[in-house]
Amino acid sequence: MRGGLADSSFYESWAPDPKGRITTGPGLPTWSWRSVDLRWRGPVERGQALRLVLAPPWLNLGLALLRVGLLALLVLRVVLPALPGGAFGLGRFARATAALAALFVAGPAPPAAADLPTPELLEELRTRLFEKPACHPQCAASPRLRLETLPSELRLRFEVDAAAPTAVPLPGGARDWVPEQVVVDGAPATALRRGGDGVLWLQVDAGAHQVLISGALPDQDTIELPLPLKPHRVEASGRGWTVHGIGEDGAPEDNLQLTRLSEANARPALDTAPLPPFVSVTRTLRLGISWQIETLVTRLTPADATVVLEVPLLTGESVTTPGVRAADGRVFVSLGPGAVQTGWSSALEVTPTLELRAPQAVSWVEMWILDTSPVWHVEPEGIPVIHQEASGVRLRVWRPWPGERVGLRVTRPEGVEGPTLTVDASRLQVTPGLRATDAALELALRSSLGGQHAIALPEGAVLERVTIDGAEQPIRQEGREVTLPLAPGTRKLGVTWREPRGIATRFRGPELDLRTPSVNADVVFTMPGDRWILWAGGPRMGPSVLFWPLLAVLAALAVALGRIRLTPLRTHHWLLLGLGLTQVPLAAGALVAGWLLALGWRGEHGASVRGRWFDLVQIALVLWTLAALVVLFYSIQQGLLGLPDMQVAGNGSRASVLRWYQDRAGATLLRPWVLSIPLLAYRALMLAWALWLAMALLAWLRWGWAQWSRGELWRGRRRVTAS
Repeated sequence: MRGGLADSSFYESWAPDPKGRITTGPGLPTWSWRSVDLRWRGPVERGQALRLVLAPPWLNLGLALLRVGLLALLVLRVVLPALPGGAFGLGRFARATAALAALFVAGPAPPAAADLPTPELLEELRTRLFEKPACHPQCAASPRLRLETLPSELRLRFEVDAAAPTAVPLPGGARDWVPEQVVVDGAPATALRRGGDGVLWLQVDAGAHQVLISGALPDQDTIELPLPLKPHRVEASGRGWTVHGIGEDGAPEDNLQLTRLSEANARPALDTAPLPPFVSVTRTLRLGISWQIETLVTRLTPADATVVLEVPLLTGESVTTPGVRAADGRVFVSLGPGAVQTGWSSALEVTPTLELRAPQAVSWVEMWILDTSPVWHVEPEGIPVIHQEASGVRLRVWRPWPGERVGLRVTRPEGVEGPTLTVDASRLQVTPGLRATDAALELALRSSLGGQHAIALPEGAVLERVTIDGAEQPIRQEGREVTLPLAPGTRKLGVTWREPRGIATRFRGPELDLRTPSVNADVVFTMPGDRWILWAGGPRMGPSVLFWPLLAVLAALAVALGRIRLTPLRTHHWLLLGLGLTQVPLAAGALVAGWLLALGWRGEHGASVRGRWFDLVQIALVLWTLAALVVLFYSIQQGLLGLPDMQVAGNGSRASVLRWYQDRAGATLLRPWVLSIPLLAYRALMLAWALWLAMALLAWLRWGWAQWSRGELWRGRRRVTAS
């Protein structure tokens, strides 16, 4: 990830500073490193502190050097037992060869095939699958029940908290009163089942739920209302009935009793006309640059009748949706048969305080949703808030009961000093040539003010091209400065120039001044094909030439192999041979070294091999010699005709492309450097090595023939003649 820019939605997070300017905020580096998941076994308190112990770069470097040292010790442990005076038999040679092969060519062992699960394991998995939750048998509770009685109908608002998906029994039973309609969280219930005792069971998911229950009351004076799941608190209101079984603190008994009032004490009966259906009113308050309210009215009961409501508006609310009739602070809502939803949008006056209150004795329930932009700070008071996620944004939600309220105190954070121009990413690509250098700069930036911004090119640079959002612009250079016109918003700029300096032994990046801090700075060197890269320097996240650590390990191996008297090669011979073999794979270099050691072992201990094994050893040495000669010829060809392999790696770099990255840069971009010499020097050195190898190889082959033919060349099958 490099230099990603936000879309136009970031304008909403801008805030004016004390001078009245719109600031763009700081640039954010786009790191793309490893991520680590932190997990805890058990609950974590809010006040507990987290302490991370991170290994610094110097410790990582020390561990890397330790790994190299241990590898070198392993190689020495395998090779040093062959010192003069020590026995170097066939078994020890075989072990040494196997160890070298394991170091250079062996790959990771294939994973073992997993066994099929046993019946016992399957039974244990089945037991875990059907295991009851830890909260069983008390996975659900009811904190509150609100009961409203009418002369011919009973309405219940049942609050349920579930710790896990479970089924809960609803108030009532088949004996006296059975619910006719059940609504869960604003939607008709579907997962219902009646038990053998007549109790109605409702399946709910984990979380808090609002259950609305209603049904006609039977024509009798006393009604028993069982409470299978007894609430912690019960509230009762209504007309025509007296509710018994509720204590002064609201704690209920196991059963409630409804007693019909006598005609003398009863309140006036309701009209015989059908009651209005029940609906849900959802108000979404969006507090941004301007305040708006979106109101949605949803029918909760069957759509077989007309719904006529008067929904009150909030203080300072003005309906903006055309065709919606509003008067005296109320909106007249009409839902005909078959209509399920209706809604409208409104503008809200910006005030320091807002109050939301749920009306009483109405045929709807309300839900309030608050969507606040970073421009505002809101402190709510009143009933507890419920948080929910919507499209990756955390919103505050309230589900009030009749009469409950929420107060909102809204303030606007004060602006702070900040820049009006932010450079989110920069990429500088440098292509040095023999006598001149081409450079191209790409910038991704955000600007909150229109105007001009100047950047300073390197000394002697000649501007060639300027682009803004892909379109070329007729902009001239004035001295070292190039003035770029900027408009508010996100922009992508490109500047191309040429410098009158070519590649040198130590080539450094151009001195470029952006006149403002930046983040996510990338610098890329595209090196010519006729240069031999020796070293590179710059930020830590950049290329590294790994040939020199390899050369150090090679020198240690040369010292160890030079002490082995099986071959005529001494330390300087092994070192020169290894230098040329660094341009071929390590396995090929190990093959040549093993060939020389094998010939020395044949001359010293070959006569002790018994039987037909001697002939197999002779054949193997011949094939080994041919393979070693092929490797030596290939190494000479690579040295004289190929390119030097300096093991360049790091941040996506290779021999011809060097990449550096810095997360936070100043106004002047980083200036990495590279040390290189003409490729002709490499060719000359490899030619000298090839001449040395040709002369040395003649002597090694004569010595090898003497070792291979010492004693006898071939035993063959011995014939036995009868006397």
